[in-house]
Parts: sequence; C-alpha cells; structure tokens
Amino acid sequence: MPEKHLKKLSTSVSLRIALPALLTIFLFIVAIFFILLPELEQSFMSRKQETIKELTETVWSLLESYHEREVLGELSREEAQKRAILRIRTLRYGVEKKDYFWINDMHPNLIMHPYRTDLVGTDVSGFRDPNGKYLFKEFVEVVKQQGAGYVDYMWQWKDNPVKIAPKTSYIKGFPAWGWIIGTGIYINDVYAEIAAIRNKLTAISTFILFIVSLLALYSIRQSMLADRERMTIFREREGLMTSLAQSNERFRNLLETTSDWIWETDMGGRYTYSSPRLRNLLGYTPEEVLGKTMMDLASPRTRETLKNEFEALLAAEKPYSGFECTCLGKSGQVVVLENNAVPIFNGTERLLGYRGIARDITERKIAMEALKKSRDELHSSLEETVASLASTAEKRDPYTAGHQQRVDRLACAIAKELGLSEERIEGLHIAALLHDIGKITLPSEYLTKPTLLTREERAIIKCHPAVGYEILKTIHFPWPVADIVHQHHEHLDGSGYPLGLTETDILLEAKILAVADVVEAMSSHRPYRPALGVERAIEEIQEGRESRYHAPSVDACLRLIAEKKIEFVSEDWCPVFQ
Repeated sequence: MPEKHLKKLSTSVSLRIALPALLTIFLFIVAIFFILLPELEQSFMSRKQETIKELTETVWSLLESYHEREVLGELSREEAQKRAILRIRTLRYGVEKKDYFWINDMHPNLIMHPYRTDLVGTDVSGFRDPNGKYLFKEFVEVVKQQGAGYVDYMWQWKDNPVKIAPKTSYIKGFPAWGWIIGTGIYINDVYAEIAAIRNKLTAISTFILFIVSLLALYSIRQSMLADRERMTIFREREGLMTSLAQSNERFRNLLETTSDWIWETDMGGRYTYSSPRLRNLLGYTPEEVLGKTMMDLASPRTRETLKNEFEALLAAEKPYSGFECTCLGKSGQVVVLENNAVPIFNGTERLLGYRGIARDITERKIAMEALKKSRDELHSSLEETVASLASTAEKRDPYTAGHQQRVDRLACAIAKELGLSEERIEGLHIAALLHDIGKITLPSEYLTKPTLLTREERAIIKCHPAVGYEILKTIHFPWPVADIVHQHHEHLDGSGYPLGLTETDILLEAKILAVADVVEAMSSHRPYRPALGVERAIEEIQEGRESRYHAPSVDACLRLIAEKKIEFVSEDWCPVFQ
C-alpha cells in the first residue's frame, strides 16, 4: 500500500471511530426518553389498573361467599350483608396500608366507606367531585351498561379529606344484593413511581453516556498510537510475504517427498487433494483419484466389510486413527493402508471434510499374520502337551478318569460368570487340566483302594499339590499355573493344605478351582464310596461359603447349576477354549 494513501487512511480512522460512538449515544437517548419511557408509563398504568381490578374481583368473591351462605339458609340476608360490610371495611392494602374498598347500591346510596362515614347511609346521587362529575351516578351507569369498569374522578387523598387528588377506580356490580363494590388508585402515586423510574434511568443513561464517551476517546487515542505502528508493519509486510512464500515452498517439498500419502476429502469422503506419493503406493496419479472415495480403491471383499464402518467414521465428524483398508493398486497389487484423519470445519463449525495421511503397512500385516500363525501353532502344541500330561495322571487313577476335564469345564464356566478376562480363564483352563498331575508319584494302591484311607495314607495323598507344583514350576507358562495347582486345596480360613494359606494369600484362580474340584469330586464315584450327588455338593459349598470357599465363586457355581448351564456328566462347552 502506498505510504501517502496509508497516511490519508490513518487521518480518517479517528472520525470513523468517533462518529459511530456519537450516533450510538444519540440513538440510546432517543430510545430511552422517547420510546422506552412512554411505553413503560403506559405499561405501568395498565398493570396498576389490572391490580385494582383483581383486588375488586377478590372482594366481589367475598360477597359471593356470604351470598351463598344466605342461599343455603345459614344466614339471613341482613346478617350476611352485615358480616360482609364488617369484613370489607377493615381491608387495606398498599405501601401505607391506607388503600381501601367501598360499597354503594344502585340508587345510589353509600353503604360503606371507611374514610367517609359522614356519607354512609345517605343518598349520594347528587354528590359531585371538584370538576362537577356525578361520580356515584357514573358508577351506577357503568354497572348497568357493562357490569364492571373503570371510572376517573377527583376524590380525597386516602384518609385526608382536605387533599383532593385525581383517582381511577374499578367498580363491579353485585346483582344479588344490588350493590356496587369498588377500589381505586391515585394517579399521583403512579406518576410519582414513574418519575422515580425516570430519574433512575436518567442517572443510568448519564453514567453510560460518560463511560461510552471515555471509551470513544480511548479508542481514538489508541487508534492514533496504532497509526504510528502501521507504517512499520506495512514496511515489514513485504519481508513477511517473502518468508511465507519460502515456507510454502519448503512445505510443498516436504509434502511431495514424505513416505506417507497425504490427502484431503470433502464431507462425503471424496478426495479433493492427493499428494504425489499416491503413485508410489497404488500406481495412480493424484488426478485419477479426485472425486473417488477410499472404498472405491478398496478390494471388493474389504469394500463389502468396511463400507458401513467408513460411513460411520465420516458421520461422526471426529478424528479417527488406525483405520485399515486393503486396497488394490492400479496394477492389481494388494496394499494395506492405515489411515489417520482429522475433520476440517469452517468458521461456523460446519464440516467441510477430512485431512489425513495413509501409510503402507502391508509388510507389517504380513509379519503379524505370520506371528499369529506361529502363536496359534505354539498354543495348539501347548494344549496337546497339557492334554498328554493330564492323560498320564488319569492313567494312574482310572477311577477318576475325566475328573480333570470336568473340573476344567466347571472352573472355566465359574470364571466366565465372574467376568474374568479370556487370558486369565485360559491360564485357569491349563491349571485345571493339570491340578492332579502330582498324583502320578503316588502309589496306585492308594488311588484305587476300595476302603477309607488311613491317616498316613491320607497324609501322603495330601502331598500331591506340592508334587504337582514341583513338576510344573520349571515349565515356563505365561500364567501362574504351578501356583494355582499348589493352592487348589487351600481354604480361606487356613484349614486347607499343603501350606495352610488364608484368603489374602490364595490366588483367585485357585479359589475358583477349589470350588469346582470339591463339587465335581462329591458328585462323582470314588473307589471307597458311591457318588454323594450334586445336592450334597451344593450343601458343602453353601456351608463353607466365606469360611472355606470363595463366596463369589460359590454363588456363580450355584447359578450355573440352578440355570442348568453346566452338566457334570455330559460333554459341556468350555466358555473359551472349545
């Protein structure tokens, strides 16, 4: 911008700031004193009139209640009217509690007036106010024509007979008795309140005018100070524009040489910009994909699978990351792209589209698939090894064949019911299949003895958890299988074996296995006794709940049995591993 034109522009800035401020002040004063105040006065007077109307209606309802009592025979008309007059004579309202109600009839005779007792009981048809208005006659005419209405006249100031002031009253006829009930407001009172409001608005307006004037002066001064800096700013502008052009060039070079594909789309996911890296990834030129979506580049199977998910990501109008899409290149090559994007909004928070990057992760996906296959093969090998070890233990104790598998199914079902993760349930599965592995070192005659064991024989049998621990502790499992096997006969109160552990020292998996083991053992046949039955097993774990056995595991087991989700004599599913 030429420096001469800049100086001319700076000279007019002060006027541009001052004139709107002065115009605003003028419009503010006009709005307050010529529009707002007249409307406020009219509204205020209307509200006052509505108030006396509501008060008159309320007292009229009081007359109605006494009339009903007359109709019902509770009171004579004379007694009802007398009570009504006594009640209404004492009614007061207003700030000074001096505003009142009066009653006259249709003659008119004044029946009740708290401040003009000299007129009570007299014919007031000839009574005139200082302006000559026959106000009581007008009351009667209004009631005859309308039933109720407003009347303006002059009357004494409340209880002061010397002071006369303009007044507006609302009167309403009570046909049952031929009465007219009324009350009113003094116009001077209303004008006094309006004057108070006007004075307050004047003070506020003056203050606002003063503040606005100060702000206008401050703005003009700041503008003049800013003018001194504008010259420097415009002199530096050329240098800044040059720097910006250089930065844009560096950004463009970076954009075109990065290994990731950078793109922009509209709100429907159609590409509106593509970096040249696309040619290296899929073989397309940037122009070839404009107007297409990611789904247009996807393989047919991927398009069918990801279409709904892709549309949901666009509709969410939120950043997304890690969205993988298997695409087909121009030559038919398969490329897996990982997409990360952020939404683009305009100034009104309306979605314009998305800006993101796509990264080739094909080699990573191939490596992950190979790793998964290797892991699955290792897991299958582990399962086979564990099954072989479990089978070895059962060959030493043919009477309990299948015991470890049934305990495994029940323990895994309990763990599933308790909400354990699949990883922990898998560790429990392995430990359950191997929990009696220590029995391979016990004399077979102990395991198959048809009579009760002696104390010494039972002591030897109780060594099998420790033996199992010694066998398994050197095997590297990703779970504490050896410890679970070691603890599966421990009780919460320390009465178990072989270590006499208490609740806080026992693994959760061992607590679950203990419940499953005792239920299955009591439900199955043994050489020295027939099966005790599921009912007896249930009684055992219920009696030992919280003392010997883990309460949540007991409750889960009972739910499984009650809902028939587990059968001990059938080939049940394992919640995780079948």
